[in-house]
Amino acid sequence: MKKYVLLIVIIFSGAYYLTIENETKTETNSSVKDIVKTPVVKKTYRPENGYSPYNSFFGKGIYNNKTDNTISVSSPSFSDIVFLLKDINTNRTIRNEYIRNGSTFSLTGIPYGTYTFTYFSGKNWSNDVSLKNGQIKGGFTKSKSFSKSEKIKDRMTFEEGYYGTYTIKLTQEVNGNLETQGSNENEFFNWNLFIQSELITD
Repeated sequence: MKKYVLLIVIIFSGAYYLTIENETKTETNSSVKDIVKTPVVKKTYRPENGYSPYNSFFGKGIYNNKTDNTISVSSPSFSDIVFLLKDINTNRTIRNEYIRNGSTFSLTGIPYGTYTFTYFSGKNWSNDVSLKNGQIKGGFTKSKSFSKSEKIKDRMTFEEGYYGTYTIKLTQEVNGNLETQGSNENEFFNWNLFIQSELITD
């Protein structure tokens, strides 16, 4: 089998389109007897790179260790992320990986196929955070945002008979060759439905 290294660097351009969720603040008034109590979400141990917090929802990671296919992801300097990798042919999220801010993590053993991605970023991870109407536990408590890259021209393809490496740098850079789109919690955890819709309409 012929093998050629395919190195494609994806750098995000300066424009970011993110959906930022504001933190909830509770104000107290000395003239009001009844004080509204809000749930206290405790900050918990910060996960290591490669931890998969949403296996219970998306399933365990899918690997083909007979390939040398790799995707290297560098996270933003200002926030940690949970990175989702989606196989558009099987319509399945095959990886959900926690990556600490300012670090690089390599997803190895990527099966042959075509992929796109989305990610959840923020600060102060807590296992007590409730998402998707209580169906999912674990998330960021501050500076939360969701981003995606689902344009056809930005998809990553690994062809049989070759092995390749894609490098994704989630850093703000002028004149980068890829620009993310804003997303939200509903899209992030219902990604399969939105990918199907895009495939039909493009």
